[in-house]
Formats: sequence, C-alpha cells, structure tokens
Amino acid sequence: MVKNLLLLLPFTLCSNLAAFELPGISAAQVPEPAEFRLPAPAPAAEKFAVYTVNGVEVAVPHIGGGQNLLAVLKPGLDANTLSSRLRSAFGAPAGAKALPLQPVSPAELDLAAKNPGASLVSLNQFLPPAAAALFNREPNFAGPNCFNAAFIAAGMMAPDKLRHVGNPEANQRLSMYFKSVPASALQPGDILVLNDGDHGVYYLGGGLIFHKKSYLKQHLYRITQLEKAYEPEPFEWKPGPFDSGSPFNSSEPIRKRAAWRPTGAQYAFGQASADEQAKVETILFLAGHVEKQAPRWALAKELGYFTERLLENLVSDWGPMAKSPNPVLRAYYHQLESFRDQANQSIEVELLSSPHSQSNAYNILKEVWLPRNAYSRELVGKLLAIYGKNPAALEKTLDAIGNKFEGSPLDQVKAAD
Repeated sequence: MVKNLLLLLPFTLCSNLAAFELPGISAAQVPEPAEFRLPAPAPAAEKFAVYTVNGVEVAVPHIGGGQNLLAVLKPGLDANTLSSRLRSAFGAPAGAKALPLQPVSPAELDLAAKNPGASLVSLNQFLPPAAAALFNREPNFAGPNCFNAAFIAAGMMAPDKLRHVGNPEANQRLSMYFKSVPASALQPGDILVLNDGDHGVYYLGGGLIFHKKSYLKQHLYRITQLEKAYEPEPFEWKPGPFDSGSPFNSSEPIRKRAAWRPTGAQYAFGQASADEQAKVETILFLAGHVEKQAPRWALAKELGYFTERLLENLVSDWGPMAKSPNPVLRAYYHQLESFRDQANQSIEVELLSSPHSQSNAYNILKEVWLPRNAYSRELVGKLLAIYGKNPAALEKTLDAIGNKFEGSPLDQVKAAD
C-alpha cells in the first residue's frame, strides 16, 4: 500500500484536568539553536531584504543569512531613537532596546560591507521571544505548520513542542482565546487567517509578519511583509524530481483576510463525565508521546504505524466530543485530530519519502506496525478501561492488533473479552 501524505490546511493543552490554562513561556522553553538544522549560507550577493518600519530601515536576512533582525545606526538615528520607534511599531516591552553586534553571519557581513564605519544592531529584542528563537530556522521534521508558528509567536503554545495544528484545532483556539477584529486595523500580536484558512500568520507590526509556509520541514520560520505572505523568497526550497510537490510554489494573491486579537481568556476544565475525562487523559498521553518522538524521527519506530490507524479510529469514534457544550472538550478533540495528522506526516517522511520506499511501502509499514513496548501496553490498557473491558485481556488484545496489519486497532479493543 502506498500511503498518501495528507495535505492539510492549516492548542498544546495543559495536562491538569482541574484547570485549562495557557502555558507560560519561559526562557528554558525556547529551543536552543542546536535543535534545528540551519541551511547552508546563501551564495548570492544579496543576503537580506530591507523594509521601512516606522522610519527605521529593518534588514531581514534571507534564508541562510543569519538569525538576527538587523538595522544600521546612521547619522540622525541613534540607538535610543531607533529603539523608541521600534517599540512603538512592534508593541515591544518598555525595556526592549537595540543591541550592538559584531558582524558574523552572511547578512550581517553584507550589511556591514554596504555601510562601512557604521554600527550594526540586532532587533530581536523587539520580537516575541519564541519568534526570535525560531526565526530563519528549519524544524528537523515534518508537521509543524503555519498555525503552530502563529500560536507559538502569540505565546499560546510552547516553542519546545513543535507539531502540526490542523484547521479545526486552530479555529477552536481562535474562538476561545481571540476575538474577531477588522483586518484594516491590525495591531502587533494579531493573528491573520488568509484566504479562508489557507494560511495563518502572526502580525509583528509595521507591516511585517512571522510565519511558516507549510508543514514541510524544508519551509523555515520567516519574517516578511504581510503582502508577501505567499511569495517565493530568495533561496527558498523548491521540490526536486523525487519530491511530491510543495505548497506555495508560486505567488498567490491574498483574496481574504480575517484578523483575530487575543483576549486573555482562561478556561477551567469544566463539566465532563468520567468517560470524557478518561478520554482527555488518553489524548494527553498520546500528546506527550507524539510531541516527544516526532522531532526525534522516531514516531514510527517507537509508536508504530498502528498509532496512526488508532488515531484515525479515535477521531471517528469520539466525534461527539466535537459537539460538546464544553469548549475545553471540543478543544481536546480537535487536538486529537491534529495528532492524527502529525502521525501521518511523520510516518510518511520517516519511512516513505524515497522512491524505493514507496515501491516497498507494505513491507516497510508492516515491520513497524505494532511495537510491543511500555507505550503500546499503557495506551491499549487505557482504551480497555474506557470501553469497559477486562484489563487482563491486554496481551491478548495486543496479539489481535498485531495480527491485523492495517486493520482497526480500536475494533480489537472493542472485541476484547
């Protein structure tokens, strides 16, 4: 069987069922550069683009050009004046200021060469911390997408737990934590949904956005002008002859903009039955394992192909949660949908991304169908409890799942004695 990668358009939720709060972002959560693979420096002459923001020329390094947003201190524009203008434009904290730097990266060296004798400063202090940490970096796995990037920049998701966020989850998050505002009066911190959900971006201010073009690992976290959200960038990855294609191969007009502004809302867990609470606990269990293994390229090996099939089963069987009057239960359900998609994307890239593997997909997937490990035993044990089955049937149920390659793991749970 040749699996098809889901081309999905584009809430890490707290594990404490007593309350439903957004995670606080600490410095320890911001990924270290070592967690990301950097593309080779761009070989061309131009290493950056320049945009005017509140009277300041802001240099944005091209892909491979470095991770610092840059400016040059010119006559009549000292560091204090520049910092004041950019704090206003980006809605940055009062203490944010431009920091001097010695040119190291290709963009910094190029900018310094074009401005001999002038001082260069880093503007990353005016950005949301997670956006500054991720800018111009490539995640090392498939799945993290535009909505994940936007919510991370907004402080609504943890930057050390990159993953896919599907449209249903994004819509639920927006409905709970944001309010709709006119797209003609944007403020720093707004999230824009473009072309009816085709793309999501975080508005930095001054006409600039932070975004990631797709779930493909080759698309980096970038800063550009809002009007250029769909445009190809210099040195951007283009699919090769053995790639299945890429979203945004060419420029697309922005036909529709929907703007959302954070409200600061928080949610308690709310009313839920014992069965619903058990399902949420299972979703959180799955979340922890998927978020751990996907960045390690170990989802297929450690969680197995049966996990993808089981997630499909659970999305179908637990559908009533999507219609619950409790918004928190709806949010957890839509998170489950996103983990299904992340599993699909991870397994596709980990196992089936070469022409040889595509022709041998059945055998490759069969080899990783069901790892008999602590993860699969605990997961199936939780499901046996939810469906009122004898916990002593665990090993027999695992046998049944193992013997039904590409079958429904949930059917085997329901059939347990």
